[in-house]
Amino acid sequence: MRRTATSLVVLAALLLLPASVAAARPRAGCPGAASGYDLVDQDVWWHRTVAGFEAEGITVYDGSDFSAEFDAFAADVGFGDGQGLYDFVWVEQWIGIDKNDDLYVCMKDRPITPGNPAYFFNGVDNTAAD
Repeated sequence: MRRTATSLVVLAALLLLPASVAAARPRAGCPGAASGYDLVDQDVWWHRTVAGFEAEGITVYDGSDFSAEFDAFAADVGFGDGQGLYDFVWVEQWIGIDKNDDLYVCMKDRPITPGNPAYFFNGVDNTAAD
């Protein structure tokens, strides 16, 4: 009886092992280099977004503050001011992409077209490559 019970426990552990291993997702990277995705943190995400605004002719900073031009742009698109747009990119947008909360995501430049300005990017969580 004892041998049968031990065998059943070992069998149950073996059956459950793959499920528990599959449930624990390791930290992943971005899709292959050919995909165009780069692993970035929040600082890089923001700096590349700023570079996109600048490429579109929108000056983001005037010294250490947001420029009047950026404040006006942010108000025109519904964020109130530059700080509101910054908060959206830095917090809300980031949280929506960083699903595993490890403070890294995969970022990819999009083709620049009239309907797709330089400050638009593709972003996926770095576990999306799993």
